[in-house]
Amino acid sequence: MSNTVNTLSGNTRVPFTCQHCGACCRDVEEKIMLEPYDAYRLGRFLREREDIESIEDVYAKYAHAVMLSDGFPIFVLNTVGKEQCCIFLQDGNCSVYDARLKVCRLYPFTVDFGQRGKRFSYYQCLDKHAAHFRGGMVRINDWMYQNFSKVERDILDLEKDVLPKLGEYMRRLGPDGQKSCLFPTLYYRYYNYDLESPFLEQFKRNQQALITELEQRLSKEKR
Repeated sequence: MSNTVNTLSGNTRVPFTCQHCGACCRDVEEKIMLEPYDAYRLGRFLREREDIESIEDVYAKYAHAVMLSDGFPIFVLNTVGKEQCCIFLQDGNCSVYDARLKVCRLYPFTVDFGQRGKRFSYYQCLDKHAAHFRGGMVRINDWMYQNFSKVERDILDLEKDVLPKLGEYMRRLGPDGQKSCLFPTLYYRYYNYDLESPFLEQFKRNQQALITELEQRLSKEKR
């Protein structure tokens, strides 16, 4: 949600109390990425009350794809109204709170790949909404324990190896190759998940299948 961040250690204590004002859910056009596990959780949550039968329905109804500079597609949440509110903000409250996205649960903090032997690196988002959160003290390790699930930790461990490979392969394929790989990328990265089955093993298989697909296409180009 913010390009300005402050690096934190796990033992850092930061003043923070959410006022439930919804400010961080406004002015978010093109800013909230819908990751595969987010869509999976939303699909399981929404299928009881919405016309959702698959994870692909979640992307189609609530998000849209944008292309990164290396030709890799990501999904970002749709927004509504003049305030560019998150599509799930209704009457000032999150309508999917129990299945809200990782970025929302971690806010105003975020996590990335670890540096210097550490498993993860932690950051505080320093955006214009930070002034709405005052009082109380949050210890970062405690916050992450409560809001950063084991599945998400394991996913980030996998992504540390997967994302650099995908980025490299996309750059090597070039614009024409990226276009031809759009469908398998969308399929394996985002769509090929059964909501009835555990996510992590599906994610592992899909990312390896996508890497294999891109490697095969690069191999053909060399011939």
